[in-house]
Amino acid sequence: MSITSLSGVGGLQRSQNVSNASAKLQAAISSIVSGQSSDSANVSIASQLQARTSALRQASNNIAQASSLTQVADGAVQQVQNALSQLQSLAQQAQSPTSNAANRADLNQQFTQILSSINQIATGTTFDGQNLLDGTLSGNSALSVDNLLGTGATGNDPLSIGSLDTSNLLAGVGNVLSADTAGQALSVIGNAINQVTSTRAGIGAFQQTLNFASGNLDSAINNQEAASATLSETDIAAASTQKTQDEVQRNAAIALVAQGNNLSPALLKLVG
Repeated sequence: MSITSLSGVGGLQRSQNVSNASAKLQAAISSIVSGQSSDSANVSIASQLQARTSALRQASNNIAQASSLTQVADGAVQQVQNALSQLQSLAQQAQSPTSNAANRADLNQQFTQILSSINQIATGTTFDGQNLLDGTLSGNSALSVDNLLGTGATGNDPLSIGSLDTSNLLAGVGNVLSADTAGQALSVIGNAINQVTSTRAGIGAFQQTLNFASGNLDSAINNQEAASATLSETDIAAASTQKTQDEVQRNAAIALVAQGNNLSPALLKLVG
């Protein structure tokens, strides 16, 4: 006897049992395939985990961008530092009593060219359109890890880089055409070297802070993803268990249909 040939109340009930069991089985299979939970609590937790992970990833991207910025800044500051060392050497030569006017004129020409190079570095070093060595990245515009993380806190020392052009670093330095002007230049250059060295130390310390923050963010992201995966695996396991139960119920319902009306209504309810 086919399922469609059944008649009577008992046959209709058994056919309905097959339909219900089949629908439940299909729902369980769909849940496994889609990976979506039917548990509202799990869905809520999963949504929160996804939002947190997204925020953490954005913070991680911000830290990575800042790390690239500090590398660019440090490279440029190092160039300024090297240029100052060259200026110091030229001024020392010009101050020497063995140098004559012609020697000092040649030295001064090199000195002036290097001053121009420092200004080019100070005004031309940028990252994503932001100037790094002209004083823009200082004061209220200093780069803070807390701002990068979006915490709004102020616990970490920010990265602040003052203007490194010659009007700030080497104020009062004009030329090395005489022993006196060369001596005056040496004093200013020495202070400038100390300032730039301190700037590089600050950049290095900030880079270490970024590295520490990056490591913490990576760990947090991994933890969030692991929690989300665990939740998903729990949902799949539950859905798989439900699928097995529904298969048993469906097979039992089909068996009842095949047996016709020989079973009692009480037994029919067990698979309904």
